[in-house]
Amino acid sequence: MTVSKSTLLFIPDISGFTDFVNKTEINHSRHIISELLEIIINSDKSDMSVSEIEGDAVLFFKEDVPSVPDLIEQCKHTFINFHNHLRRYDTERICKCGACETATRLTLKFIIHKGEVGKINIKDHQKLHGPEVILAHKLLKNSISENEYILITDQFKQELSSVEIQPEERISIKRGSDLYKEMGDFDYSYIPIKSFLNELTESSQISFPGLSTNKISITNTIDASVELIYENFTNLEKRMEWNEDIKEIIMKDNGLNKAASLHTCLVGSYSLDIESIGRMENKSQIIYGERLNEFKGLHDIISIYTFEKEEGQTHIQVEVDYKIKSWIGKLLNPLIRKMLIKQTKDGIIKLKKVSEKNAG
Repeated sequence: MTVSKSTLLFIPDISGFTDFVNKTEINHSRHIISELLEIIINSDKSDMSVSEIEGDAVLFFKEDVPSVPDLIEQCKHTFINFHNHLRRYDTERICKCGACETATRLTLKFIIHKGEVGKINIKDHQKLHGPEVILAHKLLKNSISENEYILITDQFKQELSSVEIQPEERISIKRGSDLYKEMGDFDYSYIPIKSFLNELTESSQISFPGLSTNKISITNTIDASVELIYENFTNLEKRMEWNEDIKEIIMKDNGLNKAASLHTCLVGSYSLDIESIGRMENKSQIIYGERLNEFKGLHDIISIYTFEKEEGQTHIQVEVDYKIKSWIGKLLNPLIRKMLIKQTKDGIIKLKKVSEKNAG
């Protein structure tokens, strides 16, 4: 145990997810939060140390306390990285579960406090303890009406009073107070930071490659909602449940299925490396694309799936385009087309069967 020293306590805290009950939503919400916590930790440019990751928050500390302007800049840097990631994820995501669709509603707030804290050394890790640590956590629960803000305790009051806010920064310092059990009234300053959203970068839009006149086109109608069919097809765990030809699907880096993500599909004796191209959506249809790098003498096999709503039914169109690697393959093109047509039709029939069963 080390002697108590005046130390910065810096807590970014994520809020906004509801309590999900669906297995997919629970797993995806955990993965999204995990990615965001990593973004927060990697955004540290103040040379702070991480004491603990506590649910949806990170407790940073530093004995050489930075200036208030530097801490505000640290918050801004983290905030922009956080929301840029969410904006990019919303464009790139494939999944339409509750967690993935509401991820952009997540918010980030910051608690900045300093005081004497004790540290317990556990191997290479330092755990903080003491009344000031407890106080910093209590401040996460307050009466501030804004969802995203920087709360700064009055330990920084003198320095904060001399901070000059430029008009172009579009932020202001406000005062707040809350009553805490065993502490009484506690005054603090806070800065609403919604205006920082104006500095986010635009994420690139998804686009699908053009298909040649050589493409294969297969259609079918399924008596189930477009949402159910899309979930059965794009949720890779569920895809294995209705397509018995698939032995295993392995996501690269254990991530979620999103644009440009890679997964390996084990089918029979084949190991197929598949890239998810992305998702496009409007009120009447969802379009999803995949690219298979190589299979049986073919390469750059692109499959575009269009799921269109039709009064309680879903019309599905699958377009498959491919390139042939060798002159022998070109000679065998009629057989190759026949094979791809059969595989595509069989896949749609399996998807139709499981989706109509689920819908019933």
